This record gives sequence, structure tokens and C-alpha cells, in this order.
Amino acid sequence: MKSRKLTLASLAMAALVVLASVFVADSNLPGAPPRAERDTIATIEHMAPIAVVHAASAPVQAQVTPAEHYHKVWQIVRDNFLYQDRLAKFADWEHKYDGKLNTQADAEKAINEMLDSLGDGYTYFRNATQTQTKARQTAIKNVVTSSLVNGNIGYIKIRTFGSEHAASETEAALKALVKLGAKSFVVDLRDNGGGYINQAFAVYAMFTDSGVFATIKGTKDGNTYLEELIVQAKQLEDKENGKSTFSNRVQNLVGNRPVVVLVNGSTASASEMLAGALRDNNSATLIGTQTFGKGIAQLNLDLPFKTSMQVTFAKLYQPKGSTIHGVGMTPDHVLTNSGQTDHQYDKAILVATEKMGQP
Repeated sequence: MKSRKLTLASLAMAALVVLASVFVADSNLPGAPPRAERDTIATIEHMAPIAVVHAASAPVQAQVTPAEHYHKVWQIVRDNFLYQDRLAKFADWEHKYDGKLNTQADAEKAINEMLDSLGDGYTYFRNATQTQTKARQTAIKNVVTSSLVNGNIGYIKIRTFGSEHAASETEAALKALVKLGAKSFVVDLRDNGGGYINQAFAVYAMFTDSGVFATIKGTKDGNTYLEELIVQAKQLEDKENGKSTFSNRVQNLVGNRPVVVLVNGSTASASEMLAGALRDNNSATLIGTQTFGKGIAQLNLDLPFKTSMQVTFAKLYQPKGSTIHGVGMTPDHVLTNSGQTDHQYDKAILVATEKMGQP
């Protein structure tokens, strides 16, 4: 994604929209919470999987009526919603509440009814309070922990990519582990429900010299949309509909050291993209259970009255072309835990040790 969008989409919308971003999921998959619960979750690591893209900001009009607010949301869905077949009767919603939206509360109630009709648990509206909660979650710190195991295995746990600090904290952890003498790495993405694609993209660059991270295909601003996220030797490339922009990258911190990735049924969205890229391009070994299978992305948009929304607009594809939406990823070693024993972790340490001895 372009750096100005926080690495996944720029929305050229009317002056009602301030900011755009992307995160991922389907309401038919397990884990998509009801609308009332979506933005009341206390800790970001327990949020439902999502894949997020931020876009350039635009000034907000000084005066916006409730009817204009409602119509802008309708327009955003019409021009960007991935599942076009669900929009067959969406035109009926445009004027359904004409003359009836006298207050902001009226507009928000109507917006929620309209978005619920789409049947997509990841396209929804946030009121001002919920939008503030989301902003606090984005700023959360200490989402990465690490340790040196058995004297030469670097273990790193990334709890979420929904924090703007995920990449920088991963960078600090990897540098520290390398300095301590790590000769292989275990990356724990279990229970990581995803977050901002740009954060996972930046982390991927720390494990490789070059390679495709993900491809995004969908609908944006009423047009077919194609975006490729590629790690180049010295920069991150975001190729959007054939036009490339570049941003700074952290160079490969891991070198040729072997990598093992821990995943489970709550590994979703951006974390699945990272695990897939590490396996497709860098021969990483995946250990654990089938991943969640969230391979769609959302634009996350700021709206008037300090409100916001997100709308599903694209599908995500891994480097070798596979899409995991509704399917998930099968680990190389399928293993479940029992009781108080973390068999998955034990297996990861064993495989990381064995891979160190391979040419």
C-alpha cells in the first residue's frame, strides 16, 4: 500500500470522507461478531479478524445534514462493496428515508439498517464513541514479545497487526534477538486476528530480501481494482492498478536463518498473509491447526460527526496465487495442544533446531 494510506488504498471521495483504511472477513465465517459487539471489545488482540487500508485525508464540510451523512455511506457502499451480487436491490435504499432523517440519531439508525441488509459482518458503521475506541486500539503498544530459547532460537510473539506499533516493535525484537545470537526463528501468530496490511507487509520485509507479499483484487470507486504489494531490494513497492509508489523498508534482519511459524484457528487476515508469504517465498514451516480463513479486505473510513465505517472491497491472494478466504491454511505439521502442554510450541522449537543443522 502507499505510505500515505498506511500501506493498503486512497479513496477519492466527496469532502464528507476524511480517511480510508482496510481490514478483512466474511460474516459466514466463525468469529464475525454481532454489530453491537464489534467495537466494544476491550483488547485489540481479541478483535475479529480484519484487514485494513488507510487513504489520504480530505477536508470535512463545515455543515453536513443527517440526510447527506446517510447518502454518503450509501454511495461508499455502492462504489466499493466487493459482493456486487448483493447490491441488486441496493438502489432502493438511496431514497428510502428521504424526509425522515431529522437528527444524527435518525441517520445512524438508518445507516445501520442499510448496512445490515448486506449480510456482511465486516461492513459496518461506528458511532463517535466506537470510533474513539478504535483509535485507542490502533495506538496500543507492547503487542510484540520475544525471548531467546535454548541459547540460539529467537522466539517472537506478535499479538496483533491492528496496532500501528506492530512493525516497529517487531523490528526492535528481531534486532535484539540477532544481537543475542539467534540462529533460527519461531514466529508465533496464534490468536493474531490480523489488522493493518501495511504493518504485516513491513514485517515481512524484515524476513526477506525481495518478493511478493500479497495481491488485492476488488472494486474501488466503482472500478475494478488490482493492487500488488512487493518487497524490492531497497524499497517497498505498492503497485495500484499498474501505477507504483515506493516507501522505505527495513532491510532483511533474519538473513538466511530458518523460520518456523505457529498458527491456529484464530490466525486470520493480515497474519495469514504474513504466514503465507513466509511459506511461499521463504520456505518457512507452519505448525499448528487450520487458520481462520479470512481473505478479504476492508476500507476503513472516517466520516462526519467523528464517526467512521468499514466496507469490504477486495479479496486477498497469497504470493503463489491462492486465496484462503473461507478455507484457511493447512500447516505443514498439524498439531493440537492438550491440557497445560503447548505441543505446538515444543514442535516449533524442535523443527527450528533441526533446520539450523540443514545446509
